[in-house]
Amino acid sequence: MRPVPVRHLCFCLRAPRACAGNSVCPTRRPARRVPGKFYAIAKSLADSALKLRGRLAMALDYDNSAFYYFSMTMLGIYVIPATFWALHYVFCAVAPSRAGEIARTSLERDKTTKLREQRSARMLLTNLRFVMNAICLVLAWAVFLMLIRALTFDAELASFDPFKILGINPNAEDKDVRKAYRKLSLEYHPDKNPGNKIAEEMFMKVAKAYEALTDEEAKKNWLEYGNPHGKQSLEVSIGLPTFLLDKANHYAILCVYLAGLVVIIPAIVAVWYQHSRKFGENNVMYETYSFFLHVLSEHSTIRMLPEVLAGSAENRFPVRDEDTEITRLVTKLRQGLMHKPRFEHPIVLKGNALIHAHVHRLELSATLRLNLHKILMSSPVLIGAMMELAQSQRWLQTSINIVEFSQLLIQALWLKDHSLAQLPHFGSKEIQHCVKGKGAVRSFREYLDVPDEHKKGLAGMSDAECADLVRVCSLMPTLRFKLELFVEDEEEIAERDLVTLLVAFDRSNVSPGSPAPPIHAPHFPAVRFETWWVVVSDFAGNLILADKISAQSKVVNHRVKFLAPPQAGIYVFNIDLKSSDYLGLDIREQIRMTVIPAAQLPEYTAHPDDLNLDDEPTLFEQVMSGNADTDSETDDDDNVAIDDQIDPVERQDDTMLTDAERRRRRARIQRKQQLKQNASPAA
Repeated sequence: MRPVPVRHLCFCLRAPRACAGNSVCPTRRPARRVPGKFYAIAKSLADSALKLRGRLAMALDYDNSAFYYFSMTMLGIYVIPATFWALHYVFCAVAPSRAGEIARTSLERDKTTKLREQRSARMLLTNLRFVMNAICLVLAWAVFLMLIRALTFDAELASFDPFKILGINPNAEDKDVRKAYRKLSLEYHPDKNPGNKIAEEMFMKVAKAYEALTDEEAKKNWLEYGNPHGKQSLEVSIGLPTFLLDKANHYAILCVYLAGLVVIIPAIVAVWYQHSRKFGENNVMYETYSFFLHVLSEHSTIRMLPEVLAGSAENRFPVRDEDTEITRLVTKLRQGLMHKPRFEHPIVLKGNALIHAHVHRLELSATLRLNLHKILMSSPVLIGAMMELAQSQRWLQTSINIVEFSQLLIQALWLKDHSLAQLPHFGSKEIQHCVKGKGAVRSFREYLDVPDEHKKGLAGMSDAECADLVRVCSLMPTLRFKLELFVEDEEEIAERDLVTLLVAFDRSNVSPGSPAPPIHAPHFPAVRFETWWVVVSDFAGNLILADKISAQSKVVNHRVKFLAPPQAGIYVFNIDLKSSDYLGLDIREQIRMTVIPAAQLPEYTAHPDDLNLDDEPTLFEQVMSGNADTDSETDDDDNVAIDDQIDPVERQDDTMLTDAERRRRRARIQRKQQLKQNASPAA
């Protein structure tokens, strides 16, 4: 038998062909022995594939207009929302809401002045974030308008109006048509515009327009189909720009593609991931949670909490070597004004000193005050993180200490200060006058309940200072408090029931339909609104839950849920409603819960409609019902055979069963029969 000749198959994308031993083929592969008949079949398949590829390449051309539409759609996803955001931002900067920026007392004037300066149009519109977004938005709009212009120009090129193309009137004579054609053909001739594809397209359109106006058949086709060549078939193209086909741009396109796909996009994702992975819930850093877990305990006192807040990752400011003011401040605070620090690290010590300077109302330089403001601005979120950790560990006293520390921080007071010191123009002299002598008050709430004309401590004040004090007293929240324990849709509370605690209060100092006013905190650098904490504990002092109330309406109905005790009995729970912003306004109530044994609950009886649901066919049964109809005769015979094997007593009980139960009984009997049949051959 003669050996089969060696043939070589070449599949070259640029010059596809089948060759035998072609040494210059760019895709030459090692020679393989292929039988002649298989070679012919393979060659015919390759030729067919290449012809199909050629037809697709000719049919699907790159289309600039489709690319423009796609680019405008993608760009519009960013441009339209960003434009609305920018307009809203500019409107808020030009006409800002003045909520919380109205000075209600003379002590709030400096604070409101600073807030207005921070929210001024000049500060907001020169913000770096807004400027960068505005620059990106302007560039995006510029690209968007360029795409619209290019699309409009392509549409003008695609539209065919011979009179418009030649620039003549519809009533022009033949000599005017020839004159216009000669002029435009010379202007757009490819020899005079080498490499200009727009001129080339215009030259072809001018020739096409001249043909449409001079040739009778072409003119008829244009009038009937809008094209001098007659009815056109549907064209399908790829929505990519045509410059991608230019060989001169291939290396540049490849470099841009690799740079975007391999460098830019991974770099952006890496930067975003490295930043976002540092933060947990409420934008609190995981490092802060770790520090709180390390420092806080069930024995943490209020004196320790400033250092805990200062050690959070958000409040670590660098300490310069030449910063001697911090050294002098720490030396001053160590003289009985600050608890002995647990950490002597300069960064933690600096934040601790700034917080103590705030609560003791000490003067600071502009740089240190800026650092202090950053600490105070982040304090509400960080205090919430402390409460979250204390609640997860069931630390009752630590939770109460954290809320009271929040009160002191907002009002810039410390442990030895009386709650009356949060009133304007109230010094030690006025406080001593109020707590001693005839008509002395023992608490801040008791002082607020005194009529204005009988309030003590106003003797040495001016009329403006007295007006400030009366105004602040009217702003303090006065609550009518109510508690209720219940289980939804039940009359009793049984063991391990999910109990709902309704905390309802009405703000007497707020008119109907109006929200609660901002708190009076002239030493806090931001506008704050009332927040309350509901702390539930049992009679043994174990924390059950702590939940935050942020509603600002006049009437508040807040619900919290917890499990009832596992054993029946009468239990007493302590409910503490503590303010996050004011001292001396906390409310403590006790509520009794009677828990009955679960065995005393009435037996559950299902509704008849619920029982009938068992008789309803399932979705699978409905789908299979079509097959069941074809086998109905066989099923009827099986059911008769099964009914014959049912005991007469069981058949009498069968009338008391539902359809679903009867079906299940028949299925059990049928399974028993199947087991007996399988066992008989084995025997």
